[in-house]
Amino acid sequence: MKFGVNLLLFDDAPTPAVLGQFGRLRDLGFDGVEVPIFAPGTIDTERVRRHAERHGLAITASGALPPGARFYGSAASRKRAERYLLGAIRVCQELGAGVFCGPLYKPVGDTDESLSLPVQRRETAKALAHPVADAESRGVVLAFEPLNRFETNFLNTVDDAVAFARALDSSAAGLLLDTFHMHIEEKDTAAAIARAGRARAIAHFHACENDRGAAGSGQVHWAPVAKALRRSGYDGWVVLESFSQTNQIIRKAVSCWRPFYASPLEFCRDGVRFMRKRLGAASRR
Repeated sequence: MKFGVNLLLFDDAPTPAVLGQFGRLRDLGFDGVEVPIFAPGTIDTERVRRHAERHGLAITASGALPPGARFYGSAASRKRAERYLLGAIRVCQELGAGVFCGPLYKPVGDTDESLSLPVQRRETAKALAHPVADAESRGVVLAFEPLNRFETNFLNTVDDAVAFARALDSSAAGLLLDTFHMHIEEKDTAAAIARAGRARAIAHFHACENDRGAAGSGQVHWAPVAKALRRSGYDGWVVLESFSQTNQIIRKAVSCWRPFYASPLEFCRDGVRFMRKRLGAASRR
């Protein structure tokens, strides 16, 4: 497996200050970085890619639909959603990012119930046909993330997300499983990972503690999680994710009302060390 860290830990865009962390991240043991893409047209893809290559880091990417964007409902909301996703896919191709992950179906916090959830999912899957085909043609996998009930009503559980991924019917569409959200929504996180593995639906993985602190510092049952991930046959990215305490947009979006770690680099050091040890030992348990 390969280990990465989401750059939302530092900021919501790959600013010069964020790029300046790449050398330290490589020294801490990371194989790659996950670049946040919220405004596709503002990212200097050549600069980011060159900087990552200089430090021997591969790139994945994450994002979320902007406010007012949906793949169902009004023509304007559908157009906004598609424009964002197509722009982000293009940026991923330019970055050399093979995975673009996140809640790519509905904005975070949008709990609209104007249509039943089965209808929302059906209409969204139909509308995603063009972006998914575009992603496949560009060598990008879209990893759709089920979130906890406080952030979306669209996909909360692995079982619903597996059904949604199947409806997309493409090798370029899979799931991002995130242990923070699973810790809230699943009865048994390891069993849910196993079901997703049997469905061959796992496209990306976020190793997150229950309180967004460093992996291994909280209540997630990492031994069975790691064992289930190994047994699923997954051999892709394991990305640590937490959020900047200084960026006010991020703090409000994910309710970061208190620090989850002493410092971003301590979060990285402790988390990657723990996950490398845990996943390395998983197959022998």
